[in-house]
Amino acid sequence: MKYLSFLILFIAAGLQSQAKVWRINNNAGVVADFISGTAAIASSSVLNDDTLHFEGSATAYAGFTLNKRLVIIGTGYFINGANSNPGLQANPYSSTFAGAGISFDSTASGSTLIGLDQFTFYLGPNLGSATDNITLTRCKLNFLGENYGYTANTKMAGWIINKCYFQAGINLNNELLENWQVTNNIFVGGISMNKITNLNNLIRNNVFRSSIDIFSAYFSNNTIINTTFTVTNVTVKNNICIGAAPAGFAPYVGLNGNIANQTDAAVFEGLTGNSTDGQWRLKAGSPAIGAGETIATITPDCGAFGTADPYVLSGIPAIPTIYALTVPTSVPSNATSMSVTISTKSNN
Repeated sequence: MKYLSFLILFIAAGLQSQAKVWRINNNAGVVADFISGTAAIASSSVLNDDTLHFEGSATAYAGFTLNKRLVIIGTGYFINGANSNPGLQANPYSSTFAGAGISFDSTASGSTLIGLDQFTFYLGPNLGSATDNITLTRCKLNFLGENYGYTANTKMAGWIINKCYFQAGINLNNELLENWQVTNNIFVGGISMNKITNLNNLIRNNVFRSSIDIFSAYFSNNTIINTTFTVTNVTVKNNICIGAAPAGFAPYVGLNGNIANQTDAAVFEGLTGNSTDGQWRLKAGSPAIGAGETIATITPDCGAFGTADPYVLSGIPAIPTIYALTVPTSVPSNATSMSVTISTKSNN
């Protein structure tokens, strides 16, 4: 009973009745369905629309190729250590991939990834057919980009990237991206989606801390920093720039709610007393409060924590979790029962 894996018992309630949930755990001595994503996906028993639940582990999981339509759930990130959000999971370990790559192809279309930690999501290698309608939510990614062997001009439509934390960023310059929604994310790195055939992408309510290079999109309610800003065929509204406006952003300042010459100290709570991702919440009196674009009489804040669907600290999946667990250290040999205290919450 080193770590009791109760999470899996709660997940099934919110999933389709015909789909199956599979436990993945690489801890020695734990009896689970599989020890890796590769083994699970290779199994003929794992079918489209099933769920792979990667349980928390001190050992990083290996990367894999996603070639089935699956729901893949982890336990979040920044849940232990310095500048973390403690008290969110009884098991202090995340479902980490330590930078390992997850590659995808067209047979993965319609998949959803939730609560995974520190992985890189690749197109390729040699999988170049279109992959559509992927949802990445509440994940911590190193990078979303191209691997060796990708096919240029691949069309990728209907992606949703929501409430994620990008240590690096997005670099998809050789693919046709259509009807993407990139919302309420934190980008430590930059975003580059500049294919001239891109169409109808939405980039709203994000925090960007590096360069921006976009073709064909609606770009609103974001906070950016004074670095490279290159946009073509892009509507730019209600964005806030930290520092002086870079050359590409300067023409928009003073128009459609775009402002510049702000400071981190005035806009964000900051790292002192906060977690790595919590530092990007807006401080009291921030110029980003109520500075977003008004839609249907609602005026949201700018940044990742704005709108009715804000960024969620640590990417905790929207399923019940156990955040505290008390188990006796010993039980008398003649005992017929023992008391266990479990604290849960819904995380909706």
